[in-house]
Amino acid sequence: MIYPWQSQQWQQLQSQVREQRLPHALLLTGQTGLGKCDFAIQLAKSLLCKQPQASGEACGECDACLLLQVAPVNDESNNRDSALTHMGTHPDCLWLEPEEADKAIKVDDIRALCAAMSLTSQYGGYKVAVINMADSMNMNAANSLLKTLEEPGANTVLILVSSRPQRLPITVRSRCQRISFYVPVEKLATDWLAQQKIANSELMLRLAHGAPLLAQQLAQADALQPRQLLVEALLGVARNQSLVSHAEGLSKLPAPELLGWLHDWLADVLRLQSSAQAEITNLDYAAELRQLAQQLNMQRVYGLLDEVLNLRRMQTVSLNAQLLWEDLLISWQLLVKRA
Repeated sequence: MIYPWQSQQWQQLQSQVREQRLPHALLLTGQTGLGKCDFAIQLAKSLLCKQPQASGEACGECDACLLLQVAPVNDESNNRDSALTHMGTHPDCLWLEPEEADKAIKVDDIRALCAAMSLTSQYGGYKVAVINMADSMNMNAANSLLKTLEEPGANTVLILVSSRPQRLPITVRSRCQRISFYVPVEKLATDWLAQQKIANSELMLRLAHGAPLLAQQLAQADALQPRQLLVEALLGVARNQSLVSHAEGLSKLPAPELLGWLHDWLADVLRLQSSAQAEITNLDYAAELRQLAQQLNMQRVYGLLDEVLNLRRMQTVSLNAQLLWEDLLISWQLLVKRA
């Protein structure tokens, strides 16, 4: 299924398929939660289908479609143990991603993928490979992919998926046609969420920065628990509750996720300091944020935001989580007390 906000990209590629000018390498980019992996799967199925529908989507009934029925992914945010594998049991369709979300794609896996792509198609059509989280390739892996990008085999299509394309070497990016996915207009997104029976769709969409699939994920049970604990810590510390105990609780949660929520919280304060009518992310804490916006020093809020941004850039560095949150909560406490 192609999501409503992907129709333009789908039509563009289907037009290229019909005119036999589809590039041998595509780079699908856009923030997490827009369904880039779903799109890549649907495109792969479309290219391998023996009797595609008028829209270009796979028929779901031919031999090729039956081989692809059990697709191993839903979205780039899912964490699964896998390396190079086939999609379903189709011999002409490969899938590659890191074995773990925070690990690199290994050069040996890229070499295996390139070797497989150099073979003749067993079904006499396209050979397709999808590389999910392509920005996870280390430099050796990216360099190993270059030869296939520069000298592709006949009827081969490489589909790279990345939420952080700036991390890919320019030598890789320049050899792919970039297909960008954007946050849909709010009504389109909220209508789709309503069809999925998602409650509080406006709030979920704000928290997901407009990405409908991430909003759907956040609406699931306990998905927002880390955010709730962070907000309780921020408001609690402002009321002189134990800073150390809050830091201890936060230290047990994923730091990248919490730093993202803290970034949004501080950004909301700054938005409200600029305009009391500004649109904010944390709609359910609008009253508390407006009060903070009136009290806090804008320059100091920017200082703490810079600290958070630096920590987010250092996510690959091993940090003591307890000390990290003690330092951040101390900075927050000083910010509030100086108001």
